[in-house]
Amino acid sequence: MKRNRNLKPRGINILTCGLSAFEAAASSLMVCAFTLIISGCSSAVQYTLGPDYNERIPNIIAVLPVTGEAEDRDARYLFRTLAQEKLIQMGYSPILLETIDDKLLRIGVGRDSFRAKSPKELSSAFGADSVLYISITEWDTTVFLTYVSIKIGVEFELYDGATGERLWRAEFDTGDSDMGLERELLELGVIKAYEPAIQRVIDAVFSTIPENKIIARGKPERAYYDWLP
Repeated sequence: MKRNRNLKPRGINILTCGLSAFEAAASSLMVCAFTLIISGCSSAVQYTLGPDYNERIPNIIAVLPVTGEAEDRDARYLFRTLAQEKLIQMGYSPILLETIDDKLLRIGVGRDSFRAKSPKELSSAFGADSVLYISITEWDTTVFLTYVSIKIGVEFELYDGATGERLWRAEFDTGDSDMGLERELLELGVIKAYEPAIQRVIDAVFSTIPENKIIARGKPERAYYDWLP
């Protein structure tokens, strides 16, 4: 894929020094079900934004299936659907995920082989202004006595459908920090309790691109937990 050499790397801190792993384990006994426990020192979202992004800001975006390290299908599902919802909240008009998946099948491209197609080809197939790639670069869970530590690395890339040039790239990596969740919730399978952790990543990453002033069409898809009886 063509890389835009005019993009300048930037970084923003999103996690501050906090609890040690031991302190987090003790604290998790007192926090509510979906409270995030942050430990370690700091992490950053590294990103590059095209200098003319505001002039070329896309409207209709195709959020492609998530690829990468996470074997957990629910983790991939959450990254994709939460990114979709965030785009709608920011004024963009992403295409329905079901429409994208159906179109991939119709053109004979599997969910794991679409990267063989160029951004221009995919945008043309979907009738989109741009395509968004999401790749999980790290997904590691470590179980302690009372909580589960999650290390997350993920990369987002947005490409212009007309030129195939990259408009935006952002990378999140917890680094030496980690996000903790109550172990009991994961063992019970309660709505995949790491959804708040993924939402925190999504919020941090998408804070690095401007909102679209055009009012998005339609309403956000229901969150993962809304589908439960």
